[in-house]
Amino acid sequence: MIHGMIFAPKPQPRKDLPPPGDGQQVEGVLESAEGVDIVNGGSVDGGSVDGGNVDGGNANGNDVAAEIKPPLADEEIGAAISAKQEYVSLGSVAEDSPYRMLVTLTNSGAAVRRIELASTRFRDLHDRGGYLGHLELAEDAKGQLLICAIGAGTPAAEAGLQLGDRVLSIQVNEEAKVLNAGKELIRILKSTRPGQKITLQIQKGEGDPQDYPVTLGRRPLEVIRPEVGNVLMRDGKIPADFPSPPSFQFTFEQLGLSNLTKLEAKNSSEGKGGFKEESELAGVNLRDANWEIVEHNESSVTFLQRLPEHGVEVLKRFTLEPVPEEERDDANYPGYGLILDLIIRNLGNDELHMAYRLDGANGLPIEGWWYANKKSRSWSAGGIRDIVARHLDQDPLQLSSTVIASGEAETMQGNPLAYVGVDAQYFSAVALPLKENLEDLWIDEVRPILIGPKPKPRSVDGRYANVTCRLISFPHTIASGQSFEHSYKIFTGPKRSGLLMKYQAVDSERYSLNDLVYFGWFGGIAQVMLAVLHFFYGWVGNYGIAIILLTVLVRSCMFPISRKQAQSMAKMQELRPEMDKIKEKYKSDMPKQSQEMQELYRRHKINPLAGCLPMFIQLPVFVSLYSALMADVELRQAPLLGDAIRWCSNLAAPDMFFDWSSFMPEFVNRGETMGVGLGPYLNILPLVTVALFLLQQKMFMPEAATEQAAMQQKIMKYMMLVMGLMFFKVASGLCLYFIASSIWGIAERKMLPKPTTPEGGETMETPKISTPRSSKNGQPKNKRSNRSKKKKR
Repeated sequence: MIHGMIFAPKPQPRKDLPPPGDGQQVEGVLESAEGVDIVNGGSVDGGSVDGGNVDGGNANGNDVAAEIKPPLADEEIGAAISAKQEYVSLGSVAEDSPYRMLVTLTNSGAAVRRIELASTRFRDLHDRGGYLGHLELAEDAKGQLLICAIGAGTPAAEAGLQLGDRVLSIQVNEEAKVLNAGKELIRILKSTRPGQKITLQIQKGEGDPQDYPVTLGRRPLEVIRPEVGNVLMRDGKIPADFPSPPSFQFTFEQLGLSNLTKLEAKNSSEGKGGFKEESELAGVNLRDANWEIVEHNESSVTFLQRLPEHGVEVLKRFTLEPVPEEERDDANYPGYGLILDLIIRNLGNDELHMAYRLDGANGLPIEGWWYANKKSRSWSAGGIRDIVARHLDQDPLQLSSTVIASGEAETMQGNPLAYVGVDAQYFSAVALPLKENLEDLWIDEVRPILIGPKPKPRSVDGRYANVTCRLISFPHTIASGQSFEHSYKIFTGPKRSGLLMKYQAVDSERYSLNDLVYFGWFGGIAQVMLAVLHFFYGWVGNYGIAIILLTVLVRSCMFPISRKQAQSMAKMQELRPEMDKIKEKYKSDMPKQSQEMQELYRRHKINPLAGCLPMFIQLPVFVSLYSALMADVELRQAPLLGDAIRWCSNLAAPDMFFDWSSFMPEFVNRGETMGVGLGPYLNILPLVTVALFLLQQKMFMPEAATEQAAMQQKIMKYMMLVMGLMFFKVASGLCLYFIASSIWGIAERKMLPKPTTPEGGETMETPKISTPRSSKNGQPKNKRSNRSKKKKR
């Protein structure tokens, strides 16, 4: 299946390509299994298509001059650049390449469209179908599909497909189909699987069609992608006019005396429209304009835009960091960095007073939206994607997406900025200013931004809101003929502690991105447990078995305490008759009853609180393991039995035994309603966990000696069922821990010797309390009692 294949608008003809014709502009959404196939508005040029260059080819244009040129006369500045929309890519998704990412960029706004990770450890969790690559397809007048983008290392590139090729037909399982529209391609390929072979009929230029066999792969995880893909995956449809801008857009906050923030505030106060993300100063069109691609290779691309009205030239250069061959086996080598250079040249004869706006990343993954939880540093609930930042001499700051979506988030100002970005559960996209000194003031303020419509009141949509950060620079003055440059290193990768330590603000270990790994309460215990868990994994090679071994280790360390607990409970059961006698004798004198009970405990050397001690000891272990599963990226996509089947293919998620979404109500499938939002899957491990809890309760809880005790036991059974609902969406790895712990507890109790009375006799059995049955007239039945009365007579 061609998952994530983007359909762009009709391209314009070029000399090196056959004219596609004057077909209608493509509109609407093309849905693919997990849904990210969309049609963009505007115009696209299939243009910068070099038939022999898989990574996008070099666009025509002059190289960027290194030296600073003298100021130009107004007539020499030239007109604004009128380019056509193009896509270029950096890096590769091939594991044997020197890159750990494939970055797709668009010259529309000179911004990042998507970033895919190359490692097989980071695959899309929801889309398990076949992956061809994101081709940014466009339909021409004949309904033929033109490839406008292709990434190195994708199955399409490996099969020999190139930019400008036309996809004419497809053959799956020996059944061929001529393609007249992209929707047909999506429909046919929905049932494909990774590793499956298909055949595409491709036309190159005006040549004869040729068959290209393609072996589909597993879809990579996209750290950044168009937000419409996330919305379509969660909701199944996209609202009208839903915004899905690319990441790292740039514009001017101030030029001369014009200030964009003041202009927006004025328009809002005058009723001329509220705040708009795409607003820009007069004579400035940088967010949506098609920039010229002046330089491009497999690791770098430079975009150019000119503003003749202001005498300004702007360059944005993205550079992907390769990984040296000798470091490719090191998972913690810092190979997830994308360098962004902003260069502003004053082409006029006067000084230029300016400040800029730079937006952060958006469209980070919302995988597991129906079960995922993310730790928050504040009392407010964390969203699926939050804003994180840190300033000099301050603690890390986390702004929840729910707070940002409600409009209550405040602008961040103050000390020099160390880093800022968007943080998802297991992946982040964070920018670090490449300053000479950490104390240098680059950014005046950081604004948390909601992209898209505001969530409805009393809804949970704020948890999934697409948020980003907007950096507003301090004003700068650029002399005539001079240039200004700021650079950022953008980390877009997994939140692995050893890797994040390598990304530091101005080489300061105190301000590393390791702050992003947050375990909440009992964080120290969680880190120790993870270290032990990783050690076991290095030994057995399976995190499921490693969790079981961790359980054995924990229970073994607790064995002396558990043994005393079991002995204490057995003695309590033995003394139940005497305790009941005391309660009955002193039922009207509670102080005396308590005194006699304490004396009974002292005489038989019983600690009534001993049974609670193991529970209190295990609580930090439970909370720590839960936090570890929520934060440790190594447990994400870690299977119990293997990745070939869905069940237990991700120990950080529910086990997902059976997909019942086709017949369950929507409120159940969405997983958002408390108690009944169970999600789209039937999970088996939580049911096994609760069943073992009930079994332990039945096997080892003493028989109720009073009606009150019997009622308490019934309540506990019902509480177990409620716990089953609460546990229904917990990580399967956590259920493994409880299952292994319960089995250990049962075996431990069975192995203990049967307790005896102080005199050495067998344990006294506690009499069972039975509720007398009622006769038809409402009187209790008791045949034995009636018989005894007759005998006495």
